[in-house]
Amino acid sequence: MKLIKILLAILFLLAACSDTTNLEEDIQTIVPEAINEPPKDVISSEKYKLDCYRTEYYFCPGISGPLFRIAIVKDICKDPPEVISISECEEFLECDPSQFKMGEEVCTTDDGLPGVKTIYCDKGYIKEGKCETDCVEEVCDGIDNDCDGEVDEGQTNDCGQCGPEPLEICDGLDNDCDGEIDEDLVRPCETVCEGGYETCIDGGWALCTAKQPQQEMCDGLDNDCDGLVDEGLNCLCTVQDIGVLIPCEQEPLLCGSGFQTCECLDADCISLGFSDCYAMCYWEDPNDPNCDPLLGKALDFEKCNNHDDNCNQLVDEDLYEMCYTGPPETLDVGICHAGIFICEKGKWGNYNTGGYFVLNYCKDEVTPLPDDECNGEDENCDGMIDQGNGMQEADILFIIDWSGSMDDEINAVLVALAEFAKNYSDEEVIQWGLIIGPRVPGNFMGNQNYLQRVCDLSPFEDFMTNFSSLDKNTMNGQFEMLYDALYLSLLDLSSSEPWKLNELTWTTMVGTSIEESDPPLKDFTINWRPNAKRVIVIFSDEHGQSYMIPKSIVGGSWNANVDGVTQQILLNMITTAPDTSIYTFSNFTSANSSMPYGKTGWEPLSVASGGKWFKLTFDTVTMYGNLMEIIEKEVCE
Repeated sequence: MKLIKILLAILFLLAACSDTTNLEEDIQTIVPEAINEPPKDVISSEKYKLDCYRTEYYFCPGISGPLFRIAIVKDICKDPPEVISISECEEFLECDPSQFKMGEEVCTTDDGLPGVKTIYCDKGYIKEGKCETDCVEEVCDGIDNDCDGEVDEGQTNDCGQCGPEPLEICDGLDNDCDGEIDEDLVRPCETVCEGGYETCIDGGWALCTAKQPQQEMCDGLDNDCDGLVDEGLNCLCTVQDIGVLIPCEQEPLLCGSGFQTCECLDADCISLGFSDCYAMCYWEDPNDPNCDPLLGKALDFEKCNNHDDNCNQLVDEDLYEMCYTGPPETLDVGICHAGIFICEKGKWGNYNTGGYFVLNYCKDEVTPLPDDECNGEDENCDGMIDQGNGMQEADILFIIDWSGSMDDEINAVLVALAEFAKNYSDEEVIQWGLIIGPRVPGNFMGNQNYLQRVCDLSPFEDFMTNFSSLDKNTMNGQFEMLYDALYLSLLDLSSSEPWKLNELTWTTMVGTSIEESDPPLKDFTINWRPNAKRVIVIFSDEHGQSYMIPKSIVGGSWNANVDGVTQQILLNMITTAPDTSIYTFSNFTSANSSMPYGKTGWEPLSVASGGKWFKLTFDTVTMYGNLMEIIEKEVCE
């Protein structure tokens, strides 16, 4: 014990003479091997140790630098405190901040890019900074963007160029760099006889499949395809030819291919000539014993050959087949689908819009377009919709006449939006909002109505949830205050605003009341995003009405065209609201009134904003097409 007190005295003296501050730390548990055997009068219990044992740390005497320390365990419940143990001098810091020099090490970022990190001393411990890099993901620009020593790796096509491989053309070169020259290149060709296809070979077009004109022969056929048969030839029969079957064709030929014979034209058989063209058996086996060569035998079906194969006195009737000229892998993908060939005079094709039969024309087929348009359809038929066509941020606010007469039209809007959601509901760049009026309060009495902001601008799923859950029983037929709704929507966008929100109130000209709006007028704002395109879509079968007026004229004579929100006020606001388009749906006309009705009440607002007026309809297909037109124009880049 005496030795311990002497050591403590030395330590306290050294600590007092040192420029380094003593490090002290209380701990709640004691490492068993750091504790000497306690005196017998010490209660040997864990609770006593927790309450009474404390550890004090000091720099080791005689060692320069604050990297080494000893630990002294004391029993503070003794008076004076009693030393229990003294540890060996041990290293407890990795580095001396005054001596440690910062350095750098090569590292790899989480993205797998090469970088450099800083090594430094922080409170006695060696730490590493974040791996920093100037490298980025490789792009096709002739620069080693990812710092891996390679340029444009994985970014070039088979030809070593940026972008897709060039298309193969008929020039004797391997344009698409696939190791083949002029592969799979065909194009239409024709002769005076018919149309066909020719193939590219060694940079030139050859091997046209169309029938080539031949020298005219005495066979009853138009060999040279000039429309004449056996012209310029002496085709008189000889005696040796009598009874010989000579093939012949009469276009169109009824009941199969035919034959003719050389026969006597007079009793003395001095004059010879060919007989008429008789039908032969049109069978794969021309020697069928069941076939009467004088009558022929009908097939069970018609072929496209300009013959009456089934002998019903009709040629090539009711013959059609599916056709598709696009890449086979695109058939029935996206918008791509097959068309129809019909048979006409032994040839496959179809009639164009001008009424002309075109050889090999596949009518009504849809083949891939080079690029997708931003319209919710897969137009290049690769299984993906609208890829490569960005969408700009847009806020779309619906303002809907919630009167009972609008029930069918509102249902059409809902169905169209549900169909629309199949392609665009997950587009985060679009935010949706909804205002309706008039809405009947829950304790409906008399003619009370109010304007409601059902949904502030939000993702499509939230918007549809709010829209679909609206109660149709809260519809009313009075005070369709949609001019007011448009005015409130434009307040934060337009530099022309006759009245502030706190200057407005609700009133009517017929002695009835309109309840406070939801939210109240002082809070009735739209959370337009600063950099988004603003689109307002209005549905109404009524004229543009206003029941919101300045508080200063309450009690005065009511005049909707003067005292409330007028069309002219809205036009002034629209023309000073940048990046804002308005689309309106209404009837052409309505009942007689001094107010602008139907199309006249709503179309000028659309025109002024660069939007469009649509005729109001409950046809869901038409409604969907109209909404898609709006989205394509306003949202698609």
